[in-house]
Amino acid sequence: MLSVASSKAECLIIDSCGIDTSSIIKQLQRQQCSVIQCSFDQASERLTQSNVQLIFLHSCHTDTNALSELHYLRQTYPRIPVILFDEYLDAERINTSMLWQANDFISTALCTDDTLQRVLRYNLKVYQYHTEIERLNQLDPLTGMIHRQQFYKEFGEKLSSLKTTDTSSQFALICVDLDGFNRFNNLHGYAAGDSVVKKMGKRLTKLSSGLISRQGNDEFIMLQPICANENLTQSITALCNQIMHSLTEPYQYLDLEVILPCSIGVALSPKHSCETDILINQATQARIQAKQQSCCSYAVFEQQDSHSKQPQAPIEHELINAIRRNEFELFYQPRIDIMSGNIIGAEGLVRWRHPEKGLIYPDAFIPTAERTGLIVPIGYWVIQQAGLDIQRLISSGLRIKKMSINLSFRQFQDSYLSQTIQRLINKYAIDTTILEFELTESALFNNERHVREGIEALHKLGINFSLDDFGTGYSSFSLLQKLPISSLKIDRSFVGGASHNADDREIVKALIRLAHSLNKEIIAEGVETMGQLNFLTCHGCHQAQGYLYSKPVPYEEFKALLKNGYQLTAESTAMQ
Repeated sequence: MLSVASSKAECLIIDSCGIDTSSIIKQLQRQQCSVIQCSFDQASERLTQSNVQLIFLHSCHTDTNALSELHYLRQTYPRIPVILFDEYLDAERINTSMLWQANDFISTALCTDDTLQRVLRYNLKVYQYHTEIERLNQLDPLTGMIHRQQFYKEFGEKLSSLKTTDTSSQFALICVDLDGFNRFNNLHGYAAGDSVVKKMGKRLTKLSSGLISRQGNDEFIMLQPICANENLTQSITALCNQIMHSLTEPYQYLDLEVILPCSIGVALSPKHSCETDILINQATQARIQAKQQSCCSYAVFEQQDSHSKQPQAPIEHELINAIRRNEFELFYQPRIDIMSGNIIGAEGLVRWRHPEKGLIYPDAFIPTAERTGLIVPIGYWVIQQAGLDIQRLISSGLRIKKMSINLSFRQFQDSYLSQTIQRLINKYAIDTTILEFELTESALFNNERHVREGIEALHKLGINFSLDDFGTGYSSFSLLQKLPISSLKIDRSFVGGASHNADDREIVKALIRLAHSLNKEIIAEGVETMGQLNFLTCHGCHQAQGYLYSKPVPYEEFKALLKNGYQLTAESTAMQ
């Protein structure tokens, strides 16, 4: 192991109170450390520009933002240890800071060189450990490519370079997936599906020297640099044709040979945008457009068809302020017992009540929250608010069976997830028999063991789970039986197609039968017509939610719906 002196650690001192930090700076320099000092507002820029290994965060008695700053740093830069420091730190402040994931602490008035050396040695070892874990976790286990988060990071760095340097560089962001892949999985099993995905990844790798990553299931995303002297249209056309030709070659699995066409969407930078989330959304929208147009085709994003026409500033800083100012609001969409028509539960959906822009829906800020780690404090706020609203309903004499809220895959990366939720449950007396967490299939199977351990720890607190978007991804029947998943939610795409598509009808019927055989409740999402509701009723679906009943509404409107005994039975819809 390297000594502290030989490691020459680069340390960032963050202080927004204007205290005299010369003493700790001198002590760090005596240990051969390189020291940078800044305020919290400057921290992200310094961390981006420098190879910081340790963060020293000052926390004064009157700084009400200290804990939110600490939590932001730990979630945004998880591999860099954060060491809290002040002239004196009492036991209560130390315990609170450690609960909020500070790695260590120093009372500068009592800090000797030996103490500081111990703190440096221990936390540098933590940094080395986290760095190695991060390196090992940068690869998608199925294809061996960089995973989605690493792609976003490297993509963002390339875009930052594009924005800050005088260059004529340009990139094509290409989103591609296979048409009919989910149906292929259902027919031949997930081993066959995995085999196709791996071969698909190898074929794409041969076609592009740029960044490439698997986004989920059969969806891949590629970043192709294009030289300034190349004709942009010709280059994109040629590459898309190469991709379509390669991916439509037959896939061989055991004695099975199958041809799966593909759909491709393209977004261009800097032509369309220089922002990561915007470009990925544009490429995805173009892919969806290609899939709707014809089998095996590609589409380039058209600027005039998008509300993204005007430049959009990054919202990360605004999200941090929104967390501090409590600008979020929880809306509720009723969950209905189909036969009785009674409201028996609800799904809590977060909204952002922006002071200038008004009500902002999740699609506009959740991707950024996921990417930056801000989804973790937002998620804890949602749990807290749902618990308070459950109490308010009970106090009003109203009861519901389940109040479900979404947990993202990113939240399971917080090692303090179960402890923090336990603290919220105790502090706000949340009824865990009513609280339910919703998971997507991608969250459940993306990092199977890690998420499974988190689910089991939360179930010990009395919480059950539902599986959202069921039927759109990879579902392990053994895991569905082993994990405390009490209900399955049929994806709205299947429900919407059931009225006019025979394949979707068969999928919905199969999912209902599967839920019954596994003794799970089955819930249909996105129910919008009476025909859809009658079809679900005929085939034994238990519950439904969708615009036929109600859109997501604020708490007071949901309470009024519940109080007035709103009903819409299957029999009544049949007569309408």
